[in-house]
Parts: sequence; C-alpha cells; structure tokens
Amino acid sequence: MGVISAAAGLLAGCSVLAAVLMARAAFHGRTAGPRLRALTLAGGAGLTALAGTASGVAVLAWPDTRVDGVPLAAEIPLVCVFLVALLYLPALLRPQQRREALARLRVGLDTLGVWASLMYTGWLLLFTVGERRGGSITALIFGGGAVAIAAVTGVHALRHRAALQWCGTAAALSLTGLTALVIAMDHPGQANAAIAGLAAAAAINVAAAGLWYGSVRISPDTRPLPPPGSESTGSFPLLGVLILSSALATVYHLINGGRLDAISIMLGAVAVTAVTVREWVSATVLRRQAGHLTDQGNRLRDLMFGSAEVAMILDANLAVRWQSPAAARQFGLSDQEVLGRTVSVLVDPDQVEMVHAHLNERMEHGRPSTLAVRLRDGFGRWRATEWTTNGADPAEPGRTLVVHIRDVTNTHDLEQTLRRTTHLDPQTGLTNEAGMLRAAELIPDAAAMIVVELGGLTAVGDVHGRDLAEVVLVEAARRLRTRVADADIPARVGETRFAVLTHCGAVRAQLLAGQLVNALSAPYTTAGTVSHLSAWAGLADLAGETGADEVLRRASLALRSVRSGPPGAVEWYEAELEARLLRRSTLEQDLPDAVARGGIDLSYQPIFELPGGRPAGVEAVPAWRHPTLGVVAADELLALAEDLGLLAPIGHVVLRRSSRLLAGWRRRHGDLWLAVGVRPRELVDPAFQASLHTALEEHDLPPAALVLEIAEHHLSDVRDEAHQPPVEDISAALGRLRALGVRTAVDNFGAGPTTLSRLRILPIDLLKIDREVFDPALSFRRPGAVMDVAVTLGRRLGLEVIAQGLEDAADLDAARTAGCHLGQGDLLGRPMPAERLEALLEQLHDADRRDRH
Repeated sequence: MGVISAAAGLLAGCSVLAAVLMARAAFHGRTAGPRLRALTLAGGAGLTALAGTASGVAVLAWPDTRVDGVPLAAEIPLVCVFLVALLYLPALLRPQQRREALARLRVGLDTLGVWASLMYTGWLLLFTVGERRGGSITALIFGGGAVAIAAVTGVHALRHRAALQWCGTAAALSLTGLTALVIAMDHPGQANAAIAGLAAAAAINVAAAGLWYGSVRISPDTRPLPPPGSESTGSFPLLGVLILSSALATVYHLINGGRLDAISIMLGAVAVTAVTVREWVSATVLRRQAGHLTDQGNRLRDLMFGSAEVAMILDANLAVRWQSPAAARQFGLSDQEVLGRTVSVLVDPDQVEMVHAHLNERMEHGRPSTLAVRLRDGFGRWRATEWTTNGADPAEPGRTLVVHIRDVTNTHDLEQTLRRTTHLDPQTGLTNEAGMLRAAELIPDAAAMIVVELGGLTAVGDVHGRDLAEVVLVEAARRLRTRVADADIPARVGETRFAVLTHCGAVRAQLLAGQLVNALSAPYTTAGTVSHLSAWAGLADLAGETGADEVLRRASLALRSVRSGPPGAVEWYEAELEARLLRRSTLEQDLPDAVARGGIDLSYQPIFELPGGRPAGVEAVPAWRHPTLGVVAADELLALAEDLGLLAPIGHVVLRRSSRLLAGWRRRHGDLWLAVGVRPRELVDPAFQASLHTALEEHDLPPAALVLEIAEHHLSDVRDEAHQPPVEDISAALGRLRALGVRTAVDNFGAGPTTLSRLRILPIDLLKIDREVFDPALSFRRPGAVMDVAVTLGRRLGLEVIAQGLEDAADLDAARTAGCHLGQGDLLGRPMPAERLEALLEQLHDADRRDRH
C-alpha cells in the first residue's frame, strides 16, 4: 500500500514539466496573456509538483514520521496547500472584474455555496463514520475555500474571460488534487487511500497542462465583453451540480448505514441557504432585465409608430405578414390591402421578377442590401422607393425577411432637377460644358465639334452696361440654337465661347461654322441700341478613339490659332497647329525671363550705296536664342513681345546698345546711320519716345543718324486690328519724329496693300522695296518695269528708295537698272554680330583708302 502512495506522490511530481514550460515562456515573453500571471501560476504548479514528489519520498523514506500527529507525507502537501493558494488566487483575481452590486453578491454567494457543498460532501464521507484527523480537516476547510474561489473566479470572469476560464478551472482542479493528496496521505491505513492518491496525482497533472494552455496559449481578450447583467455564466448551474452531487453522496451515505451529525447538517444548511439566496438574487436581476427589455420594446414601438420609414415582414413566399403603421401614413396602404398578399401587387410589373429574385437571395444569405423599386401606393400613384433588407425577424428566425421601405420620390425629383441644373447654363439655357461632354459619350455618330468665340462683348458691357451685354449674349445663344440641326448639341463652354456638337461631315461642318460666325457677327439691336460683335471658329473632328474632352481641346486650339487673325475666320485643327501653339506657349513662358536677364541678341545688316558699294547705314536686327527651340527671328520675337507687353524693354535695349555702337562707328566711318524696326503701338508710346531722346543725347548722335522702320502691313492693319492705334495717331507720331529730325521708313513696301494715298499723308523719308517687287520668279511680267515704277514713285514723293532682299546678281542688276541708290540683302551682307560688322567696315574703309591712293 505504501508503494502505491509513494507512486502517487511521484506521479504528481511529473507536473513539474508543465511548470517549467510555463516559466520558460514567461521569461522569454512568449505568453499570450500577462507574463506575471503565467510566472505566478508556474510557481504554483511547480510547488504542487514539488509537494507531491516530497510526499512520495517521505512515504518511502520516513513512513512513520509525524509532525504534530500528522504523517510527514501528509504534512508536506498540507503546508503547500496554503502556499499554492497564495500563488494561484492573486493571479486569478487580476485584472479586477467590474460588476454591478447584485452581480458581485451573486459571485460571493456562488463561492460560499461551492465551499459549503464541498465541505459537506467531504465531511459526510470522511468524518461522520471514521476518525477525525486534524490535517485532513484543515486541508478540507482551507483547500475547499481556495477551490471555491478559483472555480467561481474562472466561471464568472468578464475581463480576460477565455484565459481565466481555463486557468481558474485548472487551478481549482490542481487545488482539489493537492487537497485530496493530503487526505490520502493522512489515512495510510485506509483501503481507498492509495487509489485516492493516484486520482489526485492524475488530477494535478491534468491541471498543470490546463494552466499551461490557459496562460501561454490563450489570448486573454479573444472574446468581447458582455454588457453588465447579461454575462453568459450568470445562470451557470454550478451550485445545482454541487447540490445534486451532495444529495447523491447523502443517499449513498445513508444507504450504507451512516448518519448525519450536527456539523453535516450545518454545512448542508449553509449550502442550501446560499443556493436559495443566490436564486433570489438571480430572479431579481432577471426582473430588472425584463423591465429594461420592456422599456426598450416600448421605446422601439414608439419609434416604429413615429418612423417615416415603412417596415414589412415577409414570409418564405414573399407574402406580407406584418407592416408598420407608417405604411398607412406614408403610402396609404391599409392592412386589408397588403397583409397576406405577395409584394408583387405593390411593385411595378417590369420589376417583379427582379425584386423576387433579389428578396429570395437575401432571404437565403441574409446580407443587408438596398434596392430601388417603383411602388404603387394606396392611391394608385407610382412612388420611387428604396427597399433595404435587414435579415430575418428576430421573433421568427425561420424563413422570414424584414424589409424597410423609404420614400425617395422627392429626393429622386430633386436629383433629376440638380442633374439638369448641373448640365445646363442658367444664363443662356444651353447645355454647359459638362452636359455637352456627357452628350458626346451618348451620341456615337457625332462627327465634329465647332467652338465659336465672340469678341467685343466686354466692350458692350463697358459702354452700355452689364445688363445689355447679358441680353446680347442671350440673343447670341438664341441665334446659335436656331441655326443648328435638332440632332446637334449647342452648348456654352466659356464666358464668351460656344460649342456645337454636330453630326455633319467635314465639308458641311465647315459651312455650318461659317454660317454661325456670320450669324453671330450680325448687328444686335436691343433696347434701341445697336451692338456689333466679332466671331471666330475652330473645328475638330471626332473620328477615332479620341475622347470628347480631347476634341474640345483641339477645337479650342484651332480657335486660339485663328483668333489672332481677322474676324470671321474659321480653321480646322491639325497636328502642326498644335506644334505651333506649343512653341508659342513655350516662348511666352520663357521670354519675360530672357528679357529680364538681357538674353536678347543684336545682329547688324549693312546697307550699301549701290553705285560705289560704300556702306551707308546698318539695320539692327534683334533675335533670341532659346535654349531648346533655337533662334527666334526678329518678326516672331517682336510680335510675341507686343502681345506680352515687352516691346518697351526690348526697344530700350535695342536703342541703347545700338546707339552706343553707332557713335563709335560714326567717329571712324563718317555719316553712318542706324535703322531700327518699330511697331505702331511702340511708336505712339511716350516711354519709347523718351528712350529715343535719351539715346540720342547720351551718345551725342544727330537725329538724322537714326531711322525708324515700320512694316507696310502694320500700316495697312491699323484700321482693322482693335489692339493697334488709329492711323491718325501713327501719322502724328511720325510727324513729331520728323520735326525732331529723326527719319522714318516703310519696310517691306510692295508686299502689302498700302495705298498711294496713305504714302502721301504719312510723313515718310525712306521706302524699302520688298524683293517681291523685282523677283522674276514671283512675277509673269518684266520685273524691272515694276521696280522702275516703284523707284519713280518714291522719287516723286520725295522718298529715298532702298532695294531690300537682294539675294543674287539678277536682283542687283534690276535694282541698279531702276536707278535705286541704296541696297540691302544677303548678297551684300548677312546680319552679323557687331564685332564682325566692325571688321567688315574696317576692311571696306581700308580698301577705299587704297583705291583713292
């Protein structure tokens, strides 16, 4: 018998393996829960294993040794019961469980009831018929209390519930095994003591494994916390199981001739009282929960009756089993009309199959969803509604479906209104840009897009007021709308810009664009006032995979290109056009910085006396070397500078630098004069005239040493281009220059439509004949005759004539034959830097001196 008891103790010592694993995981931080809990529980499990091992050794080595009348094999685990409890219970009682007062009372009653039941059963079976031993009684009292606290703590855990349920149950089992080991070792002569010891050792090993799993493997917060008063273990039949076990033990004891002593009766009374009070507390909690649920139900009912949404419960056949009172208020649907009938009677016939399929699918899978449905109300009107499924009816969780119906008719109408407003221009009533792009996506056979821009509308507003300008704009939109086909889409895409998405092909689109430009350029008679607008048009085709927004961009680029020309022009988009505009845009971005940095280069082309070949003057030719686009010639540079308002700084640089060089050249080479090209706007600018005076005075130049050239086409365009000054202002400025002594010249004469009357009234000193006048390749008549007429005309008007653009010997012979005194061109000398010109002048000067000697 002693060998079996010793084996039981040694078997209990095997649980040290689980304790070591727990401690190792805690030290290395590999526990799922708090490390301190795992370490403390490992200490308790290790101490339990040590107690079992020591008890087994004591049975073998000192079987007759007693301590205060208790066998040493029982005394060792008895002491350890206290120590293990001191390790287990603090680990299980953290973290603190927050409960209501009644919940805490219920936990306390459970603990008392479990302890009383364990004490009653143990006392009844051990101490009513046999010897009452102090060690066993002490272990039963203290061990039973520790078991009760550990078990109830694990069962009723709220925070760290998953881990504590494992750890609490395992700790209670470990303490039960250790207590049973004490009692078995304290009764070595009893027949069942060895079996009880083996059972206790097995329980200790199982408990150690449970402690390892609960503290190392289980995450403490894997389950959500239940709301107060609704814990899943609130009604756990823990006491019921123990009371039933105690009753069976009582029946067994009495059948075998046992009796109930006073202590047994007292413990049983305590257990029954704890159960009774606990059930009364549970009933109180249930009544409170029932009252709370009643209040929530009443509140939900009030919300349901006052809700603007309609709720319906459908059965498996999609028949309406219940509808909320809002159905009558919102849709005029009475219960007699709806209940027991399928929802198909309420739905648009075109949607019945779709609605049935959708609802059946939601009934199978239960996922919430929303569906737009047209519903016939109790008055026979169709209403736009949204049906939202919300799972099954909680009261009947079978094949039922709760559907919430919301009336969105007003919202739908508002959305339609907003959609129309979003795609319409409020001022003209035409489609706006967004609407036209949307229409282009829906019209696959559209062929071209026309973009038309109005000019002069701002001036109408400035002169006659904004209201009149708006009236003119609305009239322009009306003209546009009445002149396009019904299938075409007219739109307003800018402040003064319209667009037409047309089905016409290229030729008809070109004709339509011209008609629109003419119609929009016709006079506007409003409120007794006649207003005049200009119009231009750009076109792009919709062929290929190009998107509507890209086509609009291309048509706008074509419009931008033609916008710089005369009113009424129409142009198609081409790839080369975009390249030109891209170049123009790049130059516009970079020119201001180049002017500010002094990046404008100056070249000089000599002008010679044709009879003798002596240099008479030089022309300053500005240019700009762009870092990526290369050299920008003078004509393009000055036109760009005029649009950007940079003529004044560039003209100042040309006059200042050229005048300084001219002063040095005149000291060396006699009466050399300088020609500088100007534009009409620059000519009438007071700042330019001030810069001119400053240049002459600083370098002590006579006014006659300076010749200002104005191109012929600028003189002919002054009446047509709004941004150019009137011809009267040009003539007055030229007159002031002549009075000062500065000479003026008409450049490129013969290439434009300048009239003889204009030459007669303008104070001009020099006439530069363009090469088109005497180039044989450009005239079927004898070129020399035209040149003779031009030279004769110039002489009769008192003008000195210069043959410009001489490129070969034939050009030079024609100029000399006509009697032209001066010549300029690449044949005589290309534009060159100032240093090369100085070298050329020195070379010619030296040659002239040698000829004279």
